[in-house]
Amino acid sequence: MRARQGVMHSRRPFNGILLRKPIAFALVGALGYLMLASGTIALTSDGRDHATVWPADAIILALLLNSGRRHWPLLLTAGWLGNLAANGLTREWTIGIILYGAINMGQVLLAAWSLRRSGDTRNLLSDVRAVGRFVIWAGLFAPLMGAAVGSLVASVNYNVPIGPSFIRWFASNSLGLLVCTPFLNAVFDGSYRRCFAAKSLWERGETFALMAIHAAVTIFVFGQNHLPILFLSFSSLLLLSFRIGRLGTYAGVMLVAIIGAVSALQHFGPMALINEGAAFQAIFFQAYLATLLVTTLPVAAIVASRAEALGNLAAREETLRLIMAHSPDVILSFDNDGVCRWADGPVREYLGLGPEELFGNPAAAIALRTGEELLVASGRPTDERGAEKAIEFSPILQPSLTLEASFRDLTRDGMIVGRVVTLRDATARKAREQAITIQVETDDLTGVKNRAGFRRHVRAALADTSRPCSVAIVDVDHFKIINDRYGHQVGDAVLMEIAQRLTAGIRQSDIVGRIGGDEFAILFQCDLETAKLACERIAYSISQRPIFSDDTLLVLTSISCGVAGYMPGMSRDQLFEAADTALYQVKRDGRNGVRAAG
Repeated sequence: MRARQGVMHSRRPFNGILLRKPIAFALVGALGYLMLASGTIALTSDGRDHATVWPADAIILALLLNSGRRHWPLLLTAGWLGNLAANGLTREWTIGIILYGAINMGQVLLAAWSLRRSGDTRNLLSDVRAVGRFVIWAGLFAPLMGAAVGSLVASVNYNVPIGPSFIRWFASNSLGLLVCTPFLNAVFDGSYRRCFAAKSLWERGETFALMAIHAAVTIFVFGQNHLPILFLSFSSLLLLSFRIGRLGTYAGVMLVAIIGAVSALQHFGPMALINEGAAFQAIFFQAYLATLLVTTLPVAAIVASRAEALGNLAAREETLRLIMAHSPDVILSFDNDGVCRWADGPVREYLGLGPEELFGNPAAAIALRTGEELLVASGRPTDERGAEKAIEFSPILQPSLTLEASFRDLTRDGMIVGRVVTLRDATARKAREQAITIQVETDDLTGVKNRAGFRRHVRAALADTSRPCSVAIVDVDHFKIINDRYGHQVGDAVLMEIAQRLTAGIRQSDIVGRIGGDEFAILFQCDLETAKLACERIAYSISQRPIFSDDTLLVLTSISCGVAGYMPGMSRDQLFEAADTALYQVKRDGRNGVRAAG
C-alpha cells in the first residue's frame, strides 16, 4: 500500500498563462504613456511648464478600470516608468521629475478607486448619474489633488509660479482624463469590438458614414482661420450621440480633440483668431473641449439609457405577443366592475369550477374558490392602461396544476371597459424549466452546484437581508501532484469524494459549489464564526481519512479554506475577494487549515 501527498501548484494570478494579460496591460500602459507623454510635453510645453493637455494618465486609468485590484501595483508601476522616461527624454533631468510620475499615478489611483467604489465601471457614462460621478472624480477631485502637489514640485524644480502652474496642471490633467478615458475604457473592455460585431452591414456603413461626416465637419471647422464656426462640431457630435450612442460620442470627442490639437499646434484654425497669445488660445481650446464634453456626454447617456429601456420594453412586448398568438385554453372576461361576463374553454379542468359558477359572479367571490391571484388578474384596471401582464398560480381546487394568467384591459373610445384574462396550463413547462435549471446549475462530475448555480445562490443570499451569510473558498491541497501521479481517473474520484464530504459537513440550507478545477465554495446561511467552525470540522474530517483507496493505492490529502462573512454594503466580488485572500494566507502558511477574513 502506498500513501502519497502531493503539493498543489499555486493558482494565484501571477502565474503561467494568467500572467499574460497583466503583463500585456503593463506593456501597453508603459509604452502608451511614454509616447503620449513625450509627445504632449514636446509639443505643448517649454520643458518647464506643464503640458497643455495630458492624455497619458487616461491610459493607466482605463487599464486600472479593466483590471483586478491585485494587478493595480503592476500597472501603476508601468505608468510611473513611462512618466519617468518621458520626462527624462523631454525635460532637463532633475531629481524632481521622479515625483511627477508618483503624483500622476496618485491621482489616477484616486480616480480609479473612487469610480470603482461608487459604481459599475464597465460603462463609465451609462446614465446621467454615472456621468456626474465620472466628472466629479476624474475631472475634479483627482486632478485637483495632482495639481496641488504637482504645482509645488514644479515651483521647486523650475521656480515657476504656483498659481499658473496649478491651473495649467489641473486643466490639462482634467481634460485628458475626461476626453480620453471613456474612449480608451471602451477599447480595452471590448465595447467597440462587440458593438461592431453586433451591427448589420447596413448599420456598419451608417456608422462609418456618420463618423466620416463628423470628421469632415471637424476638419472644416479647424482647417480654416476665417470663421469662428466651432458650433458646427457640436451638431455633428450630437448626431453621433443620437444615432450611435455612447461609443459614438467617445470617438467623436476624441476626433475633435485630436484635430483641434493638431490645428492649434500649427497655429492655424479658429483658435488663431484669438489675439491673446498661445497660452490663452490653449486655455480657450481646453474650455471648448470641456463644454463639448459636458454638453454631449449627458445627451449620450440619456439616449443610451432610453434606447436600452425601449429595447427591454420591445422584448417584453414581443414575448407577450408570442404568448397571445397561441390558442388559449381558457378565456375569462370581466367588466369594469369586476363581474365575470364570459367564461369559455376547459374551465372546470383548470379551476375546478364550471363556467356557470363563474358567469355573473364578482371576481372577489370567484377568487375565494380559485385563489387571490385570479382576483389580481381580473380586478379593476390600474393606471397602466393597455398594459398586458401575466402571472402564474395554482388554483385552490386544482393544486397540482400551474396556470399562467395573462390579462389585458379592454378599451372603447379611449375608456377602459373591462379586462380579458387568458389561462394556460403551464404545469409541464414549469416542470421542464425547473429540471433544466437543476441540470444547467449542476456540476456533472461531483453533483454539487457549478459556478453559475453557486453564484446565483450567492446573489439570492445577499439580496435577503433578514439573515446572515458567509462564503468559504476551498482548495484541495496537493491535487496537481495527485492528478499527475495517479491519473485523471483517481483525480476525478478525489474530487467526487471531496464534494461528498463537504456536503456531509454542512446543513441542508447551505450550498456547496465547484467553482474551478479543484476549487470548491460553500455558502453558509450563518455568521462568520459559525461558518469557520463548520469548515474546521470539515477540514479535520478530510485530513483524518484517506481520500481515495483501492487494493493497491492509498491517497491522503487535506484542504485549505478561506472564509468571509457578508457585511452590509459589500458586493459579491468583494465577498469572494475577502475569502480568497484568507485562503491565500492559509496556503502561504503551509496549507491544511482554515482562516477567516479579518
